[in-house]
Parts: sequence; C-alpha cells; structure tokens
Amino acid sequence: MRSPILFVLVISFFVARSSELDSLMTVLDNEIKNKEKYEEIKKNRIEAISSFLKKQDLDSLERFRYNKLLISEFEKYSFDSTIFYIQANLNLARAIGRQDLLDESLITLGTQLRIVGRIKEADDILSKVDTTNLSIDQKIRFYNTKRNLFGHLCYSASTNNSWERYRSSYDQNRTTLLELLPEDHDISLEIKQKDLLDQGMTDAYIELNDYRLTKTAIGEPIYSLVTFERFLIYGVLEESALQKKYLILSAISDLRGTIKDNASLTILASILYEEGDVERAYVYIQSAYEDAIQFNSILRFEQISKTLEPITRLYQELSDQQKKKLELNVLVISILSMVLLVALFLIYRQVKRLSVARNDLKESLDELNMVNEQLKAANQKQEVLNADLSESNLVKEHYIANFLNIHSEYINKIDNYQKLVKRMLLGRKYVQLLDQINSGKFVDGEVKEFYQTFDEAFLSIYPGFVDQFNNLLENDKSIQLAEGDLLNTELRIFALIRLGVTDSSTIAKVLRYSVNTIYNYRVKIKNRAKVDRGDFEKMVQNINGF
Repeated sequence: MRSPILFVLVISFFVARSSELDSLMTVLDNEIKNKEKYEEIKKNRIEAISSFLKKQDLDSLERFRYNKLLISEFEKYSFDSTIFYIQANLNLARAIGRQDLLDESLITLGTQLRIVGRIKEADDILSKVDTTNLSIDQKIRFYNTKRNLFGHLCYSASTNNSWERYRSSYDQNRTTLLELLPEDHDISLEIKQKDLLDQGMTDAYIELNDYRLTKTAIGEPIYSLVTFERFLIYGVLEESALQKKYLILSAISDLRGTIKDNASLTILASILYEEGDVERAYVYIQSAYEDAIQFNSILRFEQISKTLEPITRLYQELSDQQKKKLELNVLVISILSMVLLVALFLIYRQVKRLSVARNDLKESLDELNMVNEQLKAANQKQEVLNADLSESNLVKEHYIANFLNIHSEYINKIDNYQKLVKRMLLGRKYVQLLDQINSGKFVDGEVKEFYQTFDEAFLSIYPGFVDQFNNLLENDKSIQLAEGDLLNTELRIFALIRLGVTDSSTIAKVLRYSVNTIYNYRVKIKNRAKVDRGDFEKMVQNINGF
C-alpha cells in the first residue's frame, strides 16, 4: 500500500513544482515587457537628483553629496556614468583638500572596477587609500572589496604558488573584515554562508540563506545576489527545479531594480536553450544583451557572447522554418479560401434556387390551402344543402301525407253532405235543405280551415316570413297580427307571391276574393314599403326560410 501512495505524493510534488515554475516564468515574461516602465522610474529619479546639480549656488560639499547619490543610482545601471561621477568627486575632494572624501571616492572607484573584472586597476586604486583615518563604514567597504578582489584572483590563479599567495591575502582581509562587522551585517552573514559551503553543511547554508532573504526585498541588489547564491547551491545539490526557481527570482529582482550588471538572465537563457525553449531563450538573451549595452561591461559582454550566438543562430533557423511554414500555410489558406469562395457561391446559388422553389411551393401550398378552404366551405354548404334537402324531403313527405289526409277528409265530408241531402230529399224536407244550402256555414267553415292549414304549412317552410316581410315596410306601417292569427289577408297574398303565384286572378281564386280586392291589397302594401315599389315583390320572392 505504501508504494502507490508514495508514488502519488511524488507525482503531486513534481506537478506542484512544475506549476510554480510556470507561474514564475510568466511573471518574468511580464517583467521583461514592463522593463521600460522600471526604466522610466529610474530615469525620473536620476533626473530629479541631477536637477539639483544644475543650481549655480551649490558649494563643493553639496555637489559631492549629490554626485554620491547619482553614483548609488548608476553603480548597477551604467558603468560609464558611475565612473564619470566618481571622477567628479575625486576632483572635488582634491580641490577642497579633503582626504576622507578622496579615500571615499577611491574605495568606490576600486569597488566599481573590481565588479566589472578590471582587477589590476582596482588593486592599483585601492593601494592609494590610506586606511589609517578611514571610518568604520569605509573600512568595511575597503576590506570587503579587497577580499572579493583576492577571491577573484584565487579563482583565476594559474599556479599553486599564486593561488596560495592570493588565498593568504584573501584570509587576511576576511579576518580584518569580520573584526569590523556586526554579526548580523549581511557581509558577515555572506562570509559565514560561504564557510558553511566550504564545510559541506548545505542544510545550514540554505537556512542562513533563507534568513538573509528575510532581511531584503525583491528588486534590491542584495535580494538578487542572495537568490543567485541559492541558485548556485542547488546546482551543487543537483536540484534542477529549485535551481531554476531561484535563478528566475534573481532575474525578476534584477529587472524590477533596473540592475543592468546581472548574470541571472543570461544563465537562464542558456538553460532554456538546452531545454529546447528557444523562443524564450532568445527573448531573455536579447534582454540581457540590452542590459550589457546599457551597463557597458566587458565582463558581461564576454559572458553573453558565449550564449548569444548559438541562441540567435538557432532562433533564426527556427524563425526561417516558421516563416516557410507560414508561407505554406498562407498558400494553403489562400487555396482553401478560393475553394471556400467557390463553395459559398455554389451554396448561395443553390440557396437562391431553394428559396425560389420554397416560394413556389409556398404559393402552391397557399393555393392548395385556398382550394381546401373552398372545398371545405363547399362541403359545409353541401352539408347544409343536404340538411335542407333532407328537411325539405321530410316537409314534402309531411305535406303529401297531410294533403292526402285533407282530401280524404274532404271526400268524406262531401260524402256525408251528400248523404244528408239525400236523407232530407227522401224525407221531403225541402225547406230545411234549402236553408242549409243558403246558410253557407259549410263553405265558410271549409274556407277558415283552408286558411288555417295554409298558414301553418307556409310558416313551417318560411318561419321568419312575417318578420322579414315587415322589415321591407316602413317602421310605423308594419303588419300587426291579431292574437291567435298566424297570417292575415295581406300576408297570405304575399305568401302566395313568395310561392311563385303572382297572377292576381289566381290569387283571388285561391283566397276566394275578387280580383279587384287582391289588386287593392297589393297596391296598399307597396305604398307602405320602405324600398323601391318596383323591387318590392322581387324582394318578397327572395325571403328565405329563416
């Protein structure tokens, strides 16, 4: 069980470490992009100090002080400018006869020459310093420069004799320096850190290095130096990820502090070149090269030249390959674009055809829908007609049966009346028979019954006849029926006209009136019409059954 868990933990550790490096690399990329912003801040600060030197009323001590401020700004930024202002202070110190200021400037000059690798010149300058009257701070700077100077000579010594001589001088300056330094001074901590490394106590070295980092901040020269030393110790321990991490932090600090005298970015570019990240390596080495030009250090140019040429050559080769690929891609894209344009044209034409076909189909569907609606309306009308026809057939059947019944009853009545007459003749009741015939009761009853039957039959076919007929008359001249009446004489006359009986003599015979009476009724009703008198009877004939 332990092996899989250990494997997962190891994988998680490396994933986290890789993620951290990626994040730091992204930060470094952004810092290089923001390089001009930091440059602007630096230049504004230098310009602000330089503006005081333009004043005419400054004395020599004030000028010396402002020059010293500019030296502190330029010492990691521009070697030439640093030397210029150191030389200006040397001249001022000699002019006013201040040995302490002269020694101060000589120490600064020797330190700057040592930093850029001009060891012989630095040693010559420092030999001119009288250490007797130096302040503690000046002594610390003097012996620290001498220590570093002989340390450099030890590193580059070609024989054992020279190495031993340089080492002896190194130890002497180191001992003197430690006697002057407070225990918590960074130079003292640096010396102790180096002693731990010489003794192989790497854990204690890293612990002390961590402590030194707490006493500084990113962007300060000490932070850049301490992280660079951390990079070196992880190189000894072969911890490549941690080595890379602290080298990146040192490079970030150099960029934020506008430290042009740097080595981190050059070494990092070389590592990335070996790893195959040529594009980043090229950006980093170009930035380092710009810094070297700005600072103007032969030592840095020598270091960069070893890395710049192969990275630039490979980057150019890759750029040429990418350019060829880009040209090929542009050609392929151009061909595909032409194919796409042709395809779009064909699609457009097809869409246009489909649009026309769709419109034609829509019109056909609209026509079909219209035909369907018409057919539906026709079917509904047919259903109504069928229903009307069915109802009409029922009415016909009803009134045929009713007609047969009426005629059957009428035959029976005639037969009964004939029998009555025959009985009265046989009984010699001539006077009574004559009275019966002259009374007219039989005929009047039959006429009344005829009217009742006609009214019922007609209104069953045209139930809305009376209302529709009155609609053709003026509002105050409509026909008002007596209670119990279905139709009156005027309505019966025009009911017969609605049935197609328009001849007055025929109407008179049916209703048992004179022709003149029928004519008068027709004229009288037409005079009450609110429509044209000539169209009145035609409109009556158009009255529907409802």
